[in-house]
Amino acid sequence: MAKLALVTGASAGIGREACALFARNGYRVIALSRQPSGVESAALELALDLESFDQIDSLSGALETEIAGAKRVILVNNSGYGQFGALRDLSEAMWLKQFSTHVFGPIKLAAVCLRLCERHGIPLRVIAVSSVLSITPQQMKGAYCAAKSAMNAAHDSFWFDERGSKSLESVSLVLPGPVATRFREHALAALQPVTSRASAVHKEKYEAMEAALAPGAKLKPFTASASDVAKKIYRAAEAARPKPRYLVTPQTYAGAFITRFMPHSVQRLLLK
Repeated sequence: MAKLALVTGASAGIGREACALFARNGYRVIALSRQPSGVESAALELALDLESFDQIDSLSGALETEIAGAKRVILVNNSGYGQFGALRDLSEAMWLKQFSTHVFGPIKLAAVCLRLCERHGIPLRVIAVSSVLSITPQQMKGAYCAAKSAMNAAHDSFWFDERGSKSLESVSLVLPGPVATRFREHALAALQPVTSRASAVHKEKYEAMEAALAPGAKLKPFTASASDVAKKIYRAAEAARPKPRYLVTPQTYAGAFITRFMPHSVQRLLLK
């Protein structure tokens, strides 16, 4: 009986590295992504659109077959992207997609997995990949910051709601800072529809953001690799007593210190 890892956003970056790491350590891996792309380390790949509760529910049959024969289940809610831009310029659809991807869909998936684990008496750990921007807001990234902050609160609330469950062992959040993946490429693509309709008042900020996200732009100091984040995910999966938070990169440690110990007026000066 093998341990089972379910990983969303598995087609690239952190998700793909996490799949490989779990597989190397004897897990049976199910890769979940909007467009399955041949994750070599996965025993099974399934298409999943986190914006659709109906599609999440439709996976129950396939997931139950896997979960019923597992020793333990690890759900890694990793899927995500950055919708940047001034808040005044974002459409309703942009807001909804950002929150569906980071909050609504992941919690729905966690609920489906918990129900199946309870049915078969299988332990479940939920690990969500959040961001330093969930605790340290930045200009022109408000929707992403809000969605990641809500991801934190929703997963913590899921733990408090369900901690009496005989199956739910833990809920942990992994908070990285900048990571060398295709995140910037996808964020730039999501930004294009915003800049085409944006207010002129933020013109210079949009130009600076596009330059920072452009191919070949310089990486920020202390940028982590996808493998660095995957190792923290695996640590949460294997820990005897998983922690509620796992921080990655110096930016996250600094942000956690500032937001915990500094007055809000000082935070605004430091985090601008």
